[in-house]
Amino acid sequence: MDISLITSVYRAATHLGSYAGYVVDVATRIRAVGLALEIIIVANDATPPERATLEQLAAATAQDATVRALYVPRETIYASWNRGIRAATGTTLGFWNVDDQRSAAALVEGHRLIQDGCRLVYFPFLEVQPRQVLGLWPVEREFPSRTPPFDRRDFSEHMYVGPFFLFVRDLYQQVGPFDEDFRIAGDFEWAVRAAAVTDFCHAPVLAGRFVLHGGNLSGTQNPLQQVEDNIIHLRREAWRCLLPAQPDLMRDCWFSWGSQGQSLSPEIEAQLWGPDAAARYAAWLREQQVQRRRRWRVQLAEMLRSAPRWVINRAGLRTYLARWGVVKSVAMTAQPKQLREWPDD
Repeated sequence: MDISLITSVYRAATHLGSYAGYVVDVATRIRAVGLALEIIIVANDATPPERATLEQLAAATAQDATVRALYVPRETIYASWNRGIRAATGTTLGFWNVDDQRSAAALVEGHRLIQDGCRLVYFPFLEVQPRQVLGLWPVEREFPSRTPPFDRRDFSEHMYVGPFFLFVRDLYQQVGPFDEDFRIAGDFEWAVRAAAVTDFCHAPVLAGRFVLHGGNLSGTQNPLQQVEDNIIHLRREAWRCLLPAQPDLMRDCWFSWGSQGQSLSPEIEAQLWGPDAAARYAAWLREQQVQRRRRWRVQLAEMLRSAPRWVINRAGLRTYLARWGVVKSVAMTAQPKQLREWPDD
């Protein structure tokens, strides 16, 4: 087996239909270039409709890929990832979030780089933020990811590898499994350990679309995000990277599972959960809210400007209006070049 991708699923009926379509498309493209693809789906507490969809997906891809579902009680996403890796047979390993899209071209390029000696490959990707303008019409804002050249210090302080990275099994065996105590930042924590033992390879191929829809574990202003990021930095003694966090949650997580027996200085403890920590955290939250409002005002203005275009495209009027010179050519409605391999929802 050439490429194995692991998907953790829990109450994902909303996304499984689109996910199945993307998997079928990617499997066909991967097979067309002579590579073998394996999808391991770890289904947490699966419902009957979810089981039916997964069975249909396995049947639909039988000629182009191997799709296997592992039905388990509910567990953390990183426990599911570890389980999927143990079951996988591919030389190139990675993950596929059920609500994201993956590019076959990036998988092929990542596998090539791994065959050439890379142990972990990371890619640029698009971060997608769905919105509804005035609650009436859906629009999507796409933001390119920040994927700088590999630098061990930078990649130990920031989650630059993104959600689409690929790696080899021997790196996983050297670094160890994903920490199953984490709920949000376990991929970052693992990437930090990996960065300590190997260089990462950057593949300049768009890897996919990472959709932030509010139901994600990361990127949703969950207070656990700062807590888990801080635990990663505390374990490395990277004090300057610490962010204000909810003091009680920070203290409880550190002592219950995060410390791994490590002791902190009184100064660091005071910074994170001392008498003034709550005030610092509240001030930080206010500043974050101000910044989000600024970004939202900019996005809202752009959405309102895009509303007429959305109506024209949705109603199928662009071809006719373009003939009269009212709007730009029909080519404006095409998908961006790097996304054309993906089917529409």
